[in-house]
Amino acid sequence: MAEVLHAGAWIATAVSTCCVAGSGRRLRVRESVLALGMLLAMSDVVLGWGLLPTVGWAGVLLVAALACATAVPGTRSGCPEDRSGPAMDAMGAVLMAGLLLLMSGDVHASGGGHGSHAASGEAMAWLAFAAGVAFASASAHMSLTMRVPTGIPARACALRRTAPLAMGASVVLMAAVALA
Repeated sequence: MAEVLHAGAWIATAVSTCCVAGSGRRLRVRESVLALGMLLAMSDVVLGWGLLPTVGWAGVLLVAALACATAVPGTRSGCPEDRSGPAMDAMGAVLMAGLLLLMSGDVHASGGGHGSHAASGEAMAWLAFAAGVAFASASAHMSLTMRVPTGIPARACALRRTAPLAMGASVVLMAAVALA
């Protein structure tokens, strides 16, 4: 079951990355770099490439999230005063960093130990799942309510709205792995 959830999360991350890359007349560099970083991290961990240890990917994603959240010009919605796009991208990267650690076994969430270690691992897995569901819900809300710049083709508009949905799906699937 965990392998199916891993594969689903990886596919959802790939879809989100493709949607970000293809959703405008010009490449949205900040969002594309962050999405590509998340896809590389997922690919390395899920497919077992061994490019970086999981904790290294978590660090890369945290640095990328910080860079995305603090960058000022432009946003996903095209409205400079609206910071929801970069904030959601950064939150997704932070959640993915923690979930990669849980999925990889570098952080033992499923218990297997005795006493308080097993109980705290179980609590961590449920907390991760709750955070994943909350993020997926916020992503769906963002997708439905985001302002899309005028003058972009309908296909690009659909891709912009699909990207957060796919990222939300990826995060909730990764969180489900922590429970499996």
